[in-house]
Amino acid sequence: MIKKLCNTLLIYVAMVIVTFSLLITQANPAFLQNNLLSKRLFAYSLLNNFSNVIVGVLLILIGYQIKGNIKLIKKYIYIYVVNLLIFIGLFLWTRSFTTQNLYDAVLPITRNTYPVVLGAISALLIKDKLKNWFKKYKFSVILGGYAIVFTLPSIFNKDIFGLGNGNNIITAFSLVALGIACSNVEVDKLHIDKKVITLMSISVILNIILALSMPFISWRIRGDFSTAYRFNVLTSISIVAMSIVIFTIGQKIKTNIKISEYTGLLVLLIYSNNFIIEKIVNGSISLKVLLFKSCIVSIIVVTLGWLLLKIDKRDLTLEERLLLNDCESINIWGRNLLSYIVTNVKKYRFNIMNIIILYILAYMSFILMSPDFSAPHLGKDYANIFFYTFFVRQHMLILNTILFYLLYRFIYGIIGRFWISVILNYVVIAIAVVADAIKIHYRTEPILPTEVTMVSAYGDILSMVPQFILWITATVTIILICIVIYCERKLPQNKAKWRFRILGIVLAVLVYGSSTRINHEGSIVGDFLNSYGNLPTFENQEQGAQQNGALQQFLNNIDVTIVRKETDYSKKNVDKLAIKYSKLANKINATRDNNLSTQTVIFNLSESLANPNRLKEVELSQNPLSYIDSVKKITTSGLMISSGLDGGTANMEYMTLTGLPVSNFSPTIATPYTQVVPESEQTLTINGYFKKSTAIHPYNGSFYSRKVVYQKFGFQRFMYLGSKYKIKHKMKIGTNPYLSDETAYQNTLDVINSYKNGQFINLVTIQNHLPYSDYYDNSEDYQISGDMDDGEKNTISNYSAGLSYTDKAVQKFIEQIDKINKPITLVFYGDHLPGIYSNIDGNSLEARETDYFIYSNKYARQHGAKNLKHVKYVSPIDFIALTAEQTNSKVSPYYALLTEIQKELPTIKVYAYNNGKNPVFVDKKGRTVKYKQLTKKQKQLYNDLKLVQYDLTAGNQYLYRTSFFKIN
Repeated sequence: MIKKLCNTLLIYVAMVIVTFSLLITQANPAFLQNNLLSKRLFAYSLLNNFSNVIVGVLLILIGYQIKGNIKLIKKYIYIYVVNLLIFIGLFLWTRSFTTQNLYDAVLPITRNTYPVVLGAISALLIKDKLKNWFKKYKFSVILGGYAIVFTLPSIFNKDIFGLGNGNNIITAFSLVALGIACSNVEVDKLHIDKKVITLMSISVILNIILALSMPFISWRIRGDFSTAYRFNVLTSISIVAMSIVIFTIGQKIKTNIKISEYTGLLVLLIYSNNFIIEKIVNGSISLKVLLFKSCIVSIIVVTLGWLLLKIDKRDLTLEERLLLNDCESINIWGRNLLSYIVTNVKKYRFNIMNIIILYILAYMSFILMSPDFSAPHLGKDYANIFFYTFFVRQHMLILNTILFYLLYRFIYGIIGRFWISVILNYVVIAIAVVADAIKIHYRTEPILPTEVTMVSAYGDILSMVPQFILWITATVTIILICIVIYCERKLPQNKAKWRFRILGIVLAVLVYGSSTRINHEGSIVGDFLNSYGNLPTFENQEQGAQQNGALQQFLNNIDVTIVRKETDYSKKNVDKLAIKYSKLANKINATRDNNLSTQTVIFNLSESLANPNRLKEVELSQNPLSYIDSVKKITTSGLMISSGLDGGTANMEYMTLTGLPVSNFSPTIATPYTQVVPESEQTLTINGYFKKSTAIHPYNGSFYSRKVVYQKFGFQRFMYLGSKYKIKHKMKIGTNPYLSDETAYQNTLDVINSYKNGQFINLVTIQNHLPYSDYYDNSEDYQISGDMDDGEKNTISNYSAGLSYTDKAVQKFIEQIDKINKPITLVFYGDHLPGIYSNIDGNSLEARETDYFIYSNKYARQHGAKNLKHVKYVSPIDFIALTAEQTNSKVSPYYALLTEIQKELPTIKVYAYNNGKNPVFVDKKGRTVKYKQLTKKQKQLYNDLKLVQYDLTAGNQYLYRTSFFKIN
């Protein structure tokens, strides 16, 4: 009993030495990095040397003790499973890995993950053949051969036989084979004369001398430690010789050390798998901590080895499945296994075919996210999306395939019929991917989860889809139904058992359900996807879809964080802020005479309006916005920085109405109307200061949940097509399917004239919405010059013609409001550029500049309204402050903050999504200004706005309990 305990303790100490040495090497503490000789350096060299000797002895013992048979394949599979579990455990501990690490864990043979384990088992699988072969030669000859193989590389420092540093299949195979050769002779009965003892003693002494002297020799000759550990490798003749000596002595003195098969293999797994060592170290450099970890790891290895041995004895199912039999040779087993695989491939051929088709669909879900099959957002290194997806994003392609397969398992779990489930799954995937592709083509962003909830808008979305696509869809649907009927009758598949169907449903629900935690900081699924290579790129959804695939990018957008919590957020600080700006409001109001509520204020978002003349790449034969440009010269005007390009209308509305920049939100917030407003108990917008407010949009009211949003904002009426407040004066221009801007202005005039007192109107036009086809007769009046093809020139001409009609409608509207005897102020702005310019940089300031002006009618000017000096750059959040200033109206503390921001802070680049971190601004000359370049006062203003935004949208809304929004 005591001897057994001693043997166990000896094995445990040996394991601690090996693990400790590996951990120190990985941690690379200071004494290994400095070019200084030290006691620790020499001690490490000796420790490292001994750890390799121990591994050498272990490999020889494995060959000597372990029985070689076909069932070793089962042991390798157990080691494979344990390594996977270790990978999962280490990920849960450190919350990080790379795709290479994952591939290494899943494909250990092709990735050479733990070659020493594979080499040892390979030798044992043919142990009987090796024993018979070794019997042909004297033991001294065998040892001589080994001496030559390991001595020559050690002397000449050249890897002649491909042994490397020993962490490979060949070295492990060779040393286990040496143990097998030793099993042919009775080592404990071998005659050892004085010559042998002398030789053994020299081997041990030489190894120790080399371990201790090489750091000094390397330092003296080379000035560093590049060759300090040259002989501290498993392939060094000194290491191999000492391993043989210790093994021989152990057998001679009959220590009877028995290495558990699994314990030995687990030690080799840790020795050869660098990922395990890297994660165990996990940044630790303290030797005491590393020693403690070594002890813990050794205990785990011993425990796992014991558990695996117990499981191996009881579990015979795996042996039956793998056709393992003691009596069979590996050749016979190989042939039987091949036959078994072929039989099952034929049996499950339709399931395999299903997976292949799902892989192809997953591939297409990447390809179709790039309209012209290029990779425009992915850098010059990737010429096209085909190459990029297959060779660079293969791991994400596999992930999307798995997600598609889980969707199939969910459908199959419910329906229980193979062919119906398979084809229904294909249809669902195809529709989703095509819908994504269409939206990316028109809007340069995929479908978002919030848009899926816009059920009432589905009919209008379908109306935008070309007729031929709908006919193709209907035809394909009929064909698929016929295929299902045929397959169910002619190629029926056996139904899966209920437990497998339920398992499929549960797995699908768990995986898809985990998407609700993807963006939570510290979540397991989020850390896994980040490590795996998921790149959401929320600020550029099109790029995100190209990098991650349509489905994964959709899931990325399910879990959204509105805005990151401010570190100084508290009721006390919020109250201080309210008092601070109450004083500023009182100061401003002392110089102003009017009340905002007595004014008629119109915020007019003009769809896709931005003068093409301003673009460097475009030359127009005439100006389509000549009147608007003339108005801009005589009133408050300039350029508005949009957050969108060819989209984002609702975001511009949100900013103009609330005064909150979307760039301060989390990048996961694509549309505040559908993601922020529903989550807020109340939302104060500028219309709240008026007794009457109306929203007008001469199109469908379902998009971006406007009907719900406007009601929450407090608008009394929302006029749209199909609403109870009818859109009148319906006019279209040429063949344009959208109602004209003149229609919008005529309805606005009706609202203005229907109420004699002050009111607020939010007008969103639709005339210049894409597409830009040959709608107008005057398109030829706008000839285009520039480096672009004829198709693009024609599109820009059509777009410009549409702008010219807007120009005329604005002129007529201004002439009409000038005749009305009540104060009216029009805030006119384009929401974004259309996505029709191929040569424009989407991230440039030029691509985000739209026209704006603020015009007060004659009556308003006669009663205190004033034109402000030219304000070249504004963001949408500035319109409230500018309107209040131009109308000479008093402000609330909140609007006092916005006024101060507009005057003192450079214009916020609202398209630079940054979650409030490292914001970017634009000065009066259009130059970029970084946060660190701001003055102390400017930084404070911006941080105050962030605090307000957090409180109103994600915090406790303390400000609503103060007088922050009241105008005194």
